[in-house]
Amino acid sequence: MTNLLEFKDVDVHYGPIQALKKVSLEVKEGEIATMIGSNGAGKSTLLMSIFGQPRISGGQIIYRGEDISQKSAHYVASNGLAQSPEGRRIFPSMSVEENLLMGTIPIGMEHCDEDMQHMFELFPRLKERRNQRASTMSGGEQQMLAIARALMSRPKLLLLDEPSLGLAPIIVKQIFKILEDVASTGMTIFLVEQNANHALKLADRGYVMVNGEIRLTGTGEELLVNPEVREAYLGGH
Repeated sequence: MTNLLEFKDVDVHYGPIQALKKVSLEVKEGEIATMIGSNGAGKSTLLMSIFGQPRISGGQIIYRGEDISQKSAHYVASNGLAQSPEGRRIFPSMSVEENLLMGTIPIGMEHCDEDMQHMFELFPRLKERRNQRASTMSGGEQQMLAIARALMSRPKLLLLDEPSLGLAPIIVKQIFKILEDVASTGMTIFLVEQNANHALKLADRGYVMVNGEIRLTGTGEELLVNPEVREAYLGGH
């Protein structure tokens, strides 16, 4: 498998504070890569830096062989990268259908009807709520909408930032089952997640971030049984 996304010795600063320190990782085409770490470890900063917010202060971000670290967010989104952000960030006053339409902005409307029907098959709850204002839906439904909106841009790489955050355990299971279904279509996924148990069970490749640095890497199975990971992120179980 070829590398779809690669970080090479990436540094990120917020003023005098260094948030990422010489981060190197890779996401191969067709795999699910996941990054786990505690709150404040730098995981969201890593994902946001792909779109230049913030700009990296050292190293390179390589996507499909091209250094995109100084490209505009629109350029990145128009070239097959889509993100479902932390906190979902749906458009609350818009309907479900209108939110999905917003996902087509990077690529245009050519496949809109076809793709919307596909989203309704993947997320039946969204079909039921298609004319409902997004702000009136549950947290789990809003998370489904955020993922579906990202998929409307037909990405080659789907970036997911904390999709289980704030959701009840039964809803978390539903979300991860949906991600498994999405991955089964051949979609490449890079998942950033505090829920280490669910994330590593889903992952082909895993990374552990601590204080802006990659401390451990391995397959999802390897990290699930790693004593350090079990103690820090799985309650020792």
